[in-house]
Amino acid sequence: MIRSWRIWIAVSACLCLALAGVVALSAFALRLDRADRQARESAAREENARLALWRLDSDLLPLVARESAVAPEAYRPVSAARGVLDPKLRPLPRGEALLASPLLSPLPEHVLLHFQVAPDGTVSSPQVVEPGLRESVGATLPASELATLAARLGKLRGLLGGTDLRRALSDPPPRLRRPEAKVRYESTLAEVSQVAKNVSEFSARSRSASQALRGMSGSNSNAYEDNLQRAPVRSQREDGDAMRALWVGDTLLLARRVWLDGREYIQGCWLDWPSLRTWLVGQLGDLLPSATLEPVAGRPTHGDGRMLAALPVRLVPGQVPGGYDTASISSLPVVLTVAWSGVLLAGAAVVALLVGVVALSERRGAFVSAVTHELRTPLTTFRMYTEMLAAGMVPDEARRQEYFDILHREAERLSHLVENVLAYARIERGRAPARLEPVDVRSMVGRMEERLAQRAAQADMELCVDVPVGVTVLTDPSAVEQVLFNLVDNASKYAAPAVDRRIHVEVERRRGRVGLVVRDHGPGVDAVTARRLFEPFSKSVQTAAKTAPGVGLGLALCRRLARSMKADLRHERVAEGGARFVLWLPH
Repeated sequence: MIRSWRIWIAVSACLCLALAGVVALSAFALRLDRADRQARESAAREENARLALWRLDSDLLPLVARESAVAPEAYRPVSAARGVLDPKLRPLPRGEALLASPLLSPLPEHVLLHFQVAPDGTVSSPQVVEPGLRESVGATLPASELATLAARLGKLRGLLGGTDLRRALSDPPPRLRRPEAKVRYESTLAEVSQVAKNVSEFSARSRSASQALRGMSGSNSNAYEDNLQRAPVRSQREDGDAMRALWVGDTLLLARRVWLDGREYIQGCWLDWPSLRTWLVGQLGDLLPSATLEPVAGRPTHGDGRMLAALPVRLVPGQVPGGYDTASISSLPVVLTVAWSGVLLAGAAVVALLVGVVALSERRGAFVSAVTHELRTPLTTFRMYTEMLAAGMVPDEARRQEYFDILHREAERLSHLVENVLAYARIERGRAPARLEPVDVRSMVGRMEERLAQRAAQADMELCVDVPVGVTVLTDPSAVEQVLFNLVDNASKYAAPAVDRRIHVEVERRRGRVGLVVRDHGPGVDAVTARRLFEPFSKSVQTAAKTAPGVGLGLALCRRLARSMKADLRHERVAEGGARFVLWLPH
């Protein structure tokens, strides 16, 4: 027979393996869920960033197109008008009619100053001219604004003094390529794919911006208009390059190369980057509320698809709006909670079942030992006395009768033991259901009183029956007789040392119930024994050897019989000592 500790070691190992497997699966599922959630958040962020980049380039396109549409001659305070006629509709010679620059009008939004760099490096501005010229064309400005424009021109001259704008504008515009797999060995497939999408988006935005600028540059409308006249607009292909944005230190410029009278000039404007950045970031409040814009000095890094097509500026998306985090709440924690609850309940059920099986196995083993002990005594008595009687070793008639009485008592005890075991086996298999019928308690107890009294007399005890007439219960008389006999039998065995030799059978009424009471005046039941009083097979062979004869099955059988007929058997403590059992019957 396998010892119980070996069973517990095997079961513990199995449970540990099962828990380790569940933990590993849970951790793997959580990692997958976290990766999926991060992928969804990244996809939402990238989609918002894509929409934000298109929006920013669309918002910047009118500004760049407006500056690109300015004719090269407009960067001079006055220039020779072309196509001017006299009153007789004859064309005037070139240089006789002069045209004031439309850039003398107030500066547009986000522009601090327009400038022109001559071939000899001289930096001038159409906004910084003699006051008399402004008065003659009606474009006067307050003295404070004129001073501000002059200060800006001085600062710009110092800034451009150490910068080779011609070389910077001669470099081809940046073209982003799709990233190769060897760019970052630690990159995941999703990251490489996302970078490739960003590059494709940048290329698409660049093409769209270029086409829009070419269309706007070829139009006949001019963005700068004063109250006197409209400046001519020429195609950029004839006069020079398109406007390009570049950084000189922390100053953002729009500049281009043009050719006037066969000489190369650089023309452009100084953009107000702080106000422009504030305006652009404000346009992204609904998509990327925590986005920022970072200047990109020099050439962009490889595969940087978050650059604007119109400006050398990179978009830093920041966090996506909170709605994306709560829109798709993962159900995995709930599933794992349910799964873990099921696993823990299953583990607890297995442990509880194993505890019950091991305890039952131990009790059955103890029962077999106790039965063996109980059978050995009467069998030894049978063998010894029958051999003596058969050999004629007992000539005295009185002694022979005494031996016959002993054999009769041992046979009855053996019969009672076998009857209890068989009755308990029938109840365990669910057989022999109780047949309930209305019965008068006094008549029922009267029919079994003689048998109960004989059992008490065998232990030199006195049976005292006190049952009133007229009490009716709904029960099975044969089951009640078996319960009462077992209770009287226990009282005869365990109360034998008592001074008061009476065993009482009484009727008690409490809260509308009828109880048959069997009590004695013996030592009673201690607290430790009372906890296991109604458990089957609870008496070991050591206990059976030290106490009264029995296998510890009688009281368990009595409670099962009682509950099979919708009754109940209870043990109650008695202050004056002794054991008291009450069979509560349905009324």
